[in-house]
Amino acid sequence: MSASHLQGVVNDEFRMSGLSLRRDAMAAVLTFLDRSDDANAALTDVLDALDTKSLSSSIVGADVIADITSALDRKRGVFGGPSTPAGGGSPGDDDLNDDDANGGGGGRGASASARREDHLAAMLDASDGITIVDAFDVPRFTYDTQRKVFHEDAAGPRARSVCATSADSKIELYRERFLLLQQRLARHRMFTKPSFAAGARASERTYCEITPLTGLLGCAHQTRYVMGCLSQLEDDRFFLEDLTGQIQVDVTNAATSSGLYTENCIVVAEGEVRKRDGVFEVRALGFPPAESREETRSATNHVDFFGAGRLSPSDVSRLTEDEAAASEDMFVVLADVWLDKEATFKRLRTVFEGFDSLETIPGMFVFMGDFTSEPFGPTKYDYSGYAAGFDQLATLIEDFPRLRQEARWVFVPGPGDPGVAAALPRPPLLPSLTGRLRDALPRVAFASNPARIRYKSQDLVFMREDLQSRMRRNCILPPTELDDVRGKDIRAKEKDIAAGGGGSAADAAFDAARDDEMDAETDADEGDDEPSEWERRPLFRHLAATLVQQAHLAPLPLAQLPVYWEHDHAMRLYPAPHCLVLGDRTEQQALAKFEDTELVNPGCFADDGSFAVYRPATREVEFSAVP
Repeated sequence: MSASHLQGVVNDEFRMSGLSLRRDAMAAVLTFLDRSDDANAALTDVLDALDTKSLSSSIVGADVIADITSALDRKRGVFGGPSTPAGGGSPGDDDLNDDDANGGGGGRGASASARREDHLAAMLDASDGITIVDAFDVPRFTYDTQRKVFHEDAAGPRARSVCATSADSKIELYRERFLLLQQRLARHRMFTKPSFAAGARASERTYCEITPLTGLLGCAHQTRYVMGCLSQLEDDRFFLEDLTGQIQVDVTNAATSSGLYTENCIVVAEGEVRKRDGVFEVRALGFPPAESREETRSATNHVDFFGAGRLSPSDVSRLTEDEAAASEDMFVVLADVWLDKEATFKRLRTVFEGFDSLETIPGMFVFMGDFTSEPFGPTKYDYSGYAAGFDQLATLIEDFPRLRQEARWVFVPGPGDPGVAAALPRPPLLPSLTGRLRDALPRVAFASNPARIRYKSQDLVFMREDLQSRMRRNCILPPTELDDVRGKDIRAKEKDIAAGGGGSAADAAFDAARDDEMDAETDADEGDDEPSEWERRPLFRHLAATLVQQAHLAPLPLAQLPVYWEHDHAMRLYPAPHCLVLGDRTEQQALAKFEDTELVNPGCFADDGSFAVYRPATREVEFSAVP
């Protein structure tokens, strides 16, 4: 890469971060990149380091760059491995050869074999493009309402205690959820006031202006649009709350878009205040509309909310090409793998035999709990029997050397597995509970629940929770019929009336936005004559619409689904992931798409041997089952 081209790339990357470089600072950056093996990775390290600094100006000087590059050089010196030997092999290869030469068997030979296996696993881990992020390592970002930017918590995620927290943490939990969706809504065209009031086109454009709840005072019998969190502060009485206040609402006759409306959901409502009792009567109710993943990344300067590292647009383009080239890559996902049942191992052997016979084996197997048929609790605490199931699984996998050595193995605990509490996120399974499986599999990872996995440019989220039944049970309004053509015709007539003088243009705009939300999840089916049987799951499609638009995995009251207050950010879906795999026993195998996100339920392996295969090159999901 020429110096001028590299300088242009550096300028572009800094400009995207809202920064610019002085001449001497640019020279320092170019010098640092020139002595780095990977200029792209080195530039990303510099930008990430700048994100952690409190800059007094958007113009970066040479002294700041010098501090950063010196720190990065020291980090390389401390953590970098020894240099490559003159013979051309890596240091690990020389050590392994020495062990083989000295030990013809016995302890030295076994040690050399184990080290060689670990070395191979390390090389595969570095080249497969898979990064596994623990939920307790997800960075926490807070939204600055004054500067309109996100700031990362300087203390780091591990500095936050799980249990020893103050009451303020619970308040911040709801506040941050609200601000996250509020700043997203402010970018939506239907809720943005035109920049210039002059001109015919600006005057013709309609929009819906969000009114703070305190602004409803004295606005009886006037149509208003509000945003707030649904709460039940009194028995059988629902309220909307925002950062300014609260108001009682009547949703009895409200028309709704797709989704499951429960307490703690954040909604946008159209209606008016009744003069006789001051209650806000809702005519239309919907979720804050979602936005595409690229729109979110562009609006937030490509901040790394996921926790797997910052990706610039050029990185995404390059990794996307790599994904398309690796067309044979696939990930196998199984949920409810009961290791205390012999039928499970018979089915697993059939699955392993099938994939082991392929020329290209799966790159990753994801096992989601529960790993026992009887959930752990006050009357169930057979820890030795639980570990024995993982020992038996290790013995089975050892019969398939290719799968054992070359594939990634990820284990996500379920709600019935042993743990410290029932709150989310759940930490990984303890080593004392997994038998000898950790030693038997060189590329095994015990992840949290939910687990975040990045494959090249794709962000994947895996969660095991019976969420659909919880959401449906706590709905305050029945879900709409997604395929109700008559309902769509009625809404179209209402818009015609509103546009013709029976209502305001803003009413019609709000109805149009609400209809767009309902149609977003069916866009993927427009090219197909008939949806597949896995896509004919109306309730699962409602769940997909709810999770993506709420940008959260647990939009329920904390009493129904507890969440650690200090780690609620680990449950966010922002920006929306490429694929969300939800192991849910209350639904059969199901597939839904909302905006850019695929929502997949692999089914219950313990019931009927069902599982799913995800192909990242095409983002297609294949369902299968073992009798």
